[in-house]
Amino acid sequence: MSYPGLTRPLHCLCCLLLLAGLALPAGPAGAHPHAWIDLEVTAVFDGAGHITRLHQTWLMDPFYSVFLLDEMAHNAAGDTREEKLADIARQVIENLTDYHFFTEIHHGEQVIRDVRAENPTLKEINGRLALSFSLHFRQPVDPVRAPLRYAVFDPTYFIEILHAENTVPHLEGGSERCEIRIRQPRPDPVMVARAMALDYDQTGDPDLGKHFAERAEIRCTD
Repeated sequence: MSYPGLTRPLHCLCCLLLLAGLALPAGPAGAHPHAWIDLEVTAVFDGAGHITRLHQTWLMDPFYSVFLLDEMAHNAAGDTREEKLADIARQVIENLTDYHFFTEIHHGEQVIRDVRAENPTLKEINGRLALSFSLHFRQPVDPVRAPLRYAVFDPTYFIEILHAENTVPHLEGGSERCEIRIRQPRPDPVMVARAMALDYDQTGDPDLGKHFAERAEIRCTD
């Protein structure tokens, strides 16, 4: 799928969200990241005190949202705006599957990749698009036995994804003996220089984004 008049290729999530082949208009060189997302996360517990899923909402920046709405509304399936947004959300999640939904999860030293994304929705909130979905674990995770850690990031750092300001992850159903901590990124100056040197039409290293990612840890005690 292509669109006339758009000349610069999109990277990573941009390509995924725009169903591949779409591009952003030209922007200033050297500005990086090129878009940003406010992240909200809820860890959902079952009755046994185990974590069963991570519910995420990605609130996209205003410019990015306007661009997506303008370009995607004409090409998504459905007769109404709500149906088009629902179709876009479904396709976005499908395309993010091979990228583990931009979410890196550990239970202690074990990497958790066996997750499934469910209930994707896309809504417009005060001119900004909000993508929501839940990542369900195949096996519930016991945060007493070992902490659960996660990080959400665009691997190329084309888009900056950080927890929304003044918002902490929510523990739904968790006990008072559970706590969550967020460790702010401290990227090496070499990585900072590498990111800032990227032009608008360049893609970063496939592992660049992880150096700029916030790291959240959920830990519970008996």
